Amino acid sequence: MAGTWPRPDTPPPARRTAWLRDALRAAPDDGRSPQLLDEVRCDVLVVGGGFTGLWTALEILRRAPGTDVVLIEADVCGGGASGANAGYLMPMWARFSSLVAIGGHEEARRLGEASARAVDDILDFTETHGIDVEYTRGPWLWAASSPAQRGAWRQTLADLRRAGTEPLHEVSAAESRRAVGTRNHFGGVLDPGCATLQPAKLTRGMRRVAIEAGVRVHERTPLTALRSAPGGATTAHTPYGRVYAERVVLAINAWAGQLEDLGRRMVTVASDTVLTEPVPQRLADLGWDGRTSVCDSRRRLNYYRTTPDGRLLFGKGGSGVAFGQSGADTLWGDPLRPGELRRQLARLFPELADAPVDSAWTAPVEYSTTSLPFAGWLKSVPGVCYATGYSGDGVGPSRLMAKVLASLVLGTKDEWSGSAFTRPPGGWIPPEPVRYPGARLVIPALRAVEHREDRGLGVPPLVKRLASIDPSAFRR
Repeated sequence: MAGTWPRPDTPPPARRTAWLRDALRAAPDDGRSPQLLDEVRCDVLVVGGGFTGLWTALEILRRAPGTDVVLIEADVCGGGASGANAGYLMPMWARFSSLVAIGGHEEARRLGEASARAVDDILDFTETHGIDVEYTRGPWLWAASSPAQRGAWRQTLADLRRAGTEPLHEVSAAESRRAVGTRNHFGGVLDPGCATLQPAKLTRGMRRVAIEAGVRVHERTPLTALRSAPGGATTAHTPYGRVYAERVVLAINAWAGQLEDLGRRMVTVASDTVLTEPVPQRLADLGWDGRTSVCDSRRRLNYYRTTPDGRLLFGKGGSGVAFGQSGADTLWGDPLRPGELRRQLARLFPELADAPVDSAWTAPVEYSTTSLPFAGWLKSVPGVCYATGYSGDGVGPSRLMAKVLASLVLGTKDEWSGSAFTRPPGGWIPPEPVRYPGARLVIPALRAVEHREDRGLGVPPLVKRLASIDPSAFRR
């Protein structure tokens, strides 16, 4: 059996995110992860040098010391979505209702508690290995940034209470406004067990630790094809070399939508982000102490946080979609909707509307039909497993998915190989030629809904109906 691999096009160095540029300046290339130019053999091949791939390589070695692990990355470690991430390290409590839907209340609570421990585990890892990820411990606010969003969290809180846990607590409109100094918050929910960090510095630090642990890392080595080899092994082809592996892990996030039927269970969209120059005094004047990070409750969410040196990061999801499954290849570069990004920033923080911009970018985000990550085995090439579907929240959950992937690869029957994350997501997203035209109708409808709701206006029924289309409601 054979699998043809769509070669990813990562952004050229001049268009890398500010995170990755800073990380590479702090730790220049050390020559320890050369391009693969030969044929090699290993026990496990990991494809992808982001959070999921690096955590998986380290988890395999933790459980099975002496395992020969090779990791290949098309660009540099952190060159994909991990290096463009907003840097929110948080548990999965806000997705609790989705966890309940795929696994029931008991499994949802187990996974939620594991995700909360993962926050501490990741920060402990950075301390142990001397990785300066510029982290800040503090609460995350799930906010209503317009009156129409009030109460978006009610079902989640009800499901948490039913499961016998209450890690989130509701705050008033006044409290939600004081948290970051905006007049346009109308209540929210706080999760105190969170942090923010510099995501590219985390991936670059993980790369160093993986190499020191014995992982053979080859950067600038894209996968071009996977083929079954005699004895149940797999041959991975790259432009100038091959890897013969007993097992393969695909940790490729948004690019997984190009494989088999996974594209029917997820959609890849662009997320725009702007990072200002340091404006610490202006943030202090708002009363924003820098500890609280925020996501609002709209479907094309706004997200905003600060950095330790007083920058504002402001992002906007759902800014665009590409035709077919090429989204991960094409949704890189400058923001697709810079005007909308700046308008939302100015609406929430008019005092920062003219803050000088250090960098701005767009990057692909894969949204699964359940809004949760999932893992499994490819059908077309035996011995190849994958994890994907982080839906914009991958820093903490990637640590859990590494446990899932390690259990699958090592053949371990445990709570991870049998977890709800290994169940195929429900729902079905229509293929082309329906998907792209459909998205071109739904995204403008969502923008129209936001525009009217932000101004306290009613939404016409037809627009509301278009905007309410939910991919998870489709069935075969």
